[in-house]
Amino acid sequence: MIREPVFEDRGSLKSLMQRAEARLATRERLPDEELAMIIEGHRGKALPAAITDYLTQHFRGEIRGKKGPKLQSEAAKDFRFGPADNLYQRVLPLIEKRPRHPAFKAQNQDQTPSERALIYVREKLGNECDLRTISGRSIANEISKRRRAIEARDFPEDEPNAHPTDEA
Repeated sequence: MIREPVFEDRGSLKSLMQRAEARLATRERLPDEELAMIIEGHRGKALPAAITDYLTQHFRGEIRGKKGPKLQSEAAKDFRFGPADNLYQRVLPLIEKRPRHPAFKAQNQDQTPSERALIYVREKLGNECDLRTISGRSIANEISKRRRAIEARDFPEDEPNAHPTDEA
């Protein structure tokens, strides 16, 4: 990551240009937000040659994004994992009460109830929520993140006895 002097303002044009030049020297992509701020800062003036070259390469498709999974917004994750979380929360107690029920049978009876619930969720919602390509452990992690986010939102830490419907 690019380091800059502490005294520089992150939004100043000079600081933006320093970071852009350092990123271009290491052949990194420029963040869109910073690129927009540089262009706005040079409104009515010619852009620096390095920025013009970068934009030309970008529009020709010569600059590619990093490989790997693309980041998803929280709304997209909620839309994707919300139904899985809801089904998991409904099915887990049933599997714990009736582990031998034929609807919840897994190939391996040595699995924990939570693993069997994840397998059930993945089978039932795999095509609908595009969960077939995701491992059971990843689904469990996303469900846990979603649960923690809901808890943090509904029960804020600043007042331990507060309830979301309490008036301030």
